[in-house]
Amino acid sequence: MKKSLIIIDYINEICHKDGAFDCYPMLVENQSVSKLNRVIAHARKESWLIIWIIVGFDKNYLEANIKSPIFSKAKEYKKLQRGTWGTEIISDLDSQEEELIICKNSISAFYGTNLDHVLRTNEVEEIYIAGVSTEVAVQSAVRDAHDRGYKVTVISDCCGSSHKARHDASLEMLTYMADVVESSEVL
Repeated sequence: MKKSLIIIDYINEICHKDGAFDCYPMLVENQSVSKLNRVIAHARKESWLIIWIIVGFDKNYLEANIKSPIFSKAKEYKKLQRGTWGTEIISDLDSQEEELIICKNSISAFYGTNLDHVLRTNEVEEIYIAGVSTEVAVQSAVRDAHDRGYKVTVISDCCGSSHKARHDASLEMLTYMADVVESSEVL
């Protein structure tokens, strides 16, 4: 069974200490970045398909749903513009140029992107998800992947949120649709 590691929204605006969103403290506390780097190295060694998902919009925010509480704020404060520091993958992660980066304009990594097509074209049946925030983008991607028939594993200590209670509750809910494991279990 072919596998893929999908890394969601580990971008500066969300995960860097100077970013507008606040996942940084949990990521530091849980040492999520160093753990994720070990998972990435393992995935490369095992020839998994590694896919990076970023959220980003054009400079006019024509792709942003301005009725969305999250995305209307991005437009208001000029955050999450593609091609800026905010939408770059954080430098502490070992991303490589040849790995695929998919830009989404929504919460889910699947909605309005070619992610499902890429996974199916590469005969992937099992996906591992790491990302931020757990209760928004991760949860949405897990639900979509589950409903598309993938075997899904969430790497809990490589996920993060600005709200620990929401993070924990989301991981608990996701056990209905996915295996929820720590990075050490993946390795």
